[in-house]
Amino acid sequence: MESDAQERCERHPDGQFICYLPAPILKEMNLVDTPGTNVILQRQQRLTEEFVPRADLLLFIISADRPLTESEVAFLVYIQQWKKKVVFVLNKSDIYRNINELEEAAAFIIENARKLLNTECVTLYPVSARSALEAKLSVSSRTAKGYEESLSNHPHWNSSRFYELEKFLFSFLDGSTDNGMERMRLKLETPIGIAERLHTACVANVQEEYDQANVDLNSIKEIISSVEEYALKMENESILWKKRTSSLIEAAKARSIKLIESTLQISNVDLVASYALQGEKSDPTRATSAIQNEIISPALSDAKRLLEEYSEWLQSNNAREGKLYQVLFENRWPSYVKLKDIVPTETYDLLCKGENLSMKVTENFSAGAAAKLFEQELREVVLGTFGGLGAAGLSASLLTSVLPTTLEDLLALALCSAGGLFAISNFPARRKAAIEKVKRVADALSREVDEAMQMDLSNSIKKLQRFVELVGRPYQDSAQKRLNHLLEIQEELANVENKLKTQKIEIQNLHIS
Repeated sequence: MESDAQERCERHPDGQFICYLPAPILKEMNLVDTPGTNVILQRQQRLTEEFVPRADLLLFIISADRPLTESEVAFLVYIQQWKKKVVFVLNKSDIYRNINELEEAAAFIIENARKLLNTECVTLYPVSARSALEAKLSVSSRTAKGYEESLSNHPHWNSSRFYELEKFLFSFLDGSTDNGMERMRLKLETPIGIAERLHTACVANVQEEYDQANVDLNSIKEIISSVEEYALKMENESILWKKRTSSLIEAAKARSIKLIESTLQISNVDLVASYALQGEKSDPTRATSAIQNEIISPALSDAKRLLEEYSEWLQSNNAREGKLYQVLFENRWPSYVKLKDIVPTETYDLLCKGENLSMKVTENFSAGAAAKLFEQELREVVLGTFGGLGAAGLSASLLTSVLPTTLEDLLALALCSAGGLFAISNFPARRKAAIEKVKRVADALSREVDEAMQMDLSNSIKKLQRFVELVGRPYQDSAQKRLNHLLEIQEELANVENKLKTQKIEIQNLHIS
């Protein structure tokens, strides 16, 4: 400000109190006296912290009676992140009784400042501001030449050591000195420092967002792949359904075998006589009607009902699980997918549509055809046993079923037919063969139903897998897109970092011409 200008002050709404003073030194600088570090009002603390990044030089005033208070230490930690040039001023140094106390206090401050600022170069000026002010006020009426001479000879001025601080400041403002060149570097490094600080914050924020996006992407993939856990659970629960179906077929098989055993008896004269004498012209036996109407048909009906329930169980579990997956995606990442990107309604049809293979197996199995096969087996056993004996041999064979003793049986057979004994001896083996054939048919049906149920389960799980992939794809694509975008930002920030480093080197290489 010009020396003939008037002094004036302004109070700003943000709490700043700006004064314009006719001091020559203020032509070269703006001097900001911040509220300090241990203030009551948050607004004052904010003002102090806001001016730090914009400053070229920080004069950190420490009181000799309370060196490095807790609030001052905290503020130095805050300053360190901006890597500013700090000059410490130890005021009230005249309270120390001797030079040893002063040097001890200075050493304490310098050592702690080195640690807090992470630097080896710490500048400290011990002063007595009160003595300096008293000296300047006492010689303030002198002329410029007389003022300088009177001030330099004033005992309070010399004891205040304030001249050392002033010398540094004037040298700092003079571009032709080393301190002045340092000021120029600091002036240029101030915006670089702010840019570095902002860059560091951006890098940290982008890295945090990148890590979160990566976590989101992996979580989405894990959710999609978690259908395998659902598949394992369904696989275990389907075992009970398969056992229930298998037990129905097993029970029908057991009843069929019991019917064969009770029907194919040599003592069953009516059966033997009907088949052996009438041959292919004989009518179906009551056993054939029983196996169709009392065993196979009811078993097939129960199996169909059970398999319908199995199909409904698969579909209801799929529908419920599919909805849970969709809600999970929507609740965890609501901002990832827009409404227009939500899976269309027809996608839900994937969970329900499809063939019911196990039902088809039972539908293709004919109770009538099975009964005819049963009838054919009975006929073959009887004809294979008695068909070649002729009338006399057959009569003898039938007679054995009513004779009271084995000896009489053998005598009748020997008298009536030489081949009768041999024919009857083969009867149990033929009956056993018929039973084995029924077992094979029943076991084959059981395996076919089991395989069809397994296929229905596999198809159901595949449909859910496909549904979850379709539901999760927009979220996965969005997370991947975000991740790629953040990678591009990281590359840009790396380029900015290189440019800042280059500019810092150029500033450091500045020298006095």
